Amino acid sequence: MLLPVLTGLWLTLSGALGTELRRDGYSFRPPDAFRMTRWERYAGSHAGAVSEDGVRTRGLSAALADGEGPDAATFLIAVVDGGFSASPSERDAFSTAVVQHFQRELGLALTPERVDRVGGPVPRVEVLGTLREAGQVRTVLVTGLASEGRHAVVTVSAPADRWDALAPGVRASLETFRMEAPVAGVIPKRLAGALAGALAGALVVSYAAWRRRRMEDGPASP
Repeated sequence: MLLPVLTGLWLTLSGALGTELRRDGYSFRPPDAFRMTRWERYAGSHAGAVSEDGVRTRGLSAALADGEGPDAATFLIAVVDGGFSASPSERDAFSTAVVQHFQRELGLALTPERVDRVGGPVPRVEVLGTLREAGQVRTVLVTGLASEGRHAVVTVSAPADRWDALAPGVRASLETFRMEAPVAGVIPKRLAGALAGALAGALVVSYAAWRRRRMEDGPASP
């Protein structure tokens, strides 16, 4: 228990974690190099919003990246209506739902390599895997964080050769994640509207998908 606390403290003091971000009833400190993307690219998307039953109100809440182009890493936060306890039984169900989400909703084949249940102030289930898109291999970490009423799912994607360097900061960031108590057990209205939005087949879990979305949207305004 002491080691994760000391590790998180060292990373914070060394500048590895950035300023706290508060949004849609949660707060956390992202890795320092990550910045919010232009939200209009992804508004209304279910990308990263893993749900075991597939019918819950859910939506992408925030998208951060540490750069542009194929070498950029992405940090996505989705909010899903309904509680998640990160129990041993939910560990297996969540792992299966992650693979199905990538295949059915994103059109990407995620190969899981390990599934872990992590304790602490906010227990979580982590699914670590890889995917190949446009000749690039990316490491993907999908994390379901325990919470009552509604819960967050965090998806981090990076080129495989960058993952080892990014992993300590990513996990230190996850340790800072907190979800506020829900109001009447409902998801924020802004996210509820995501059900009416297109899947935005693009999500930033791979550069090729991100690039396709930009081509569909046309050139960005200066």
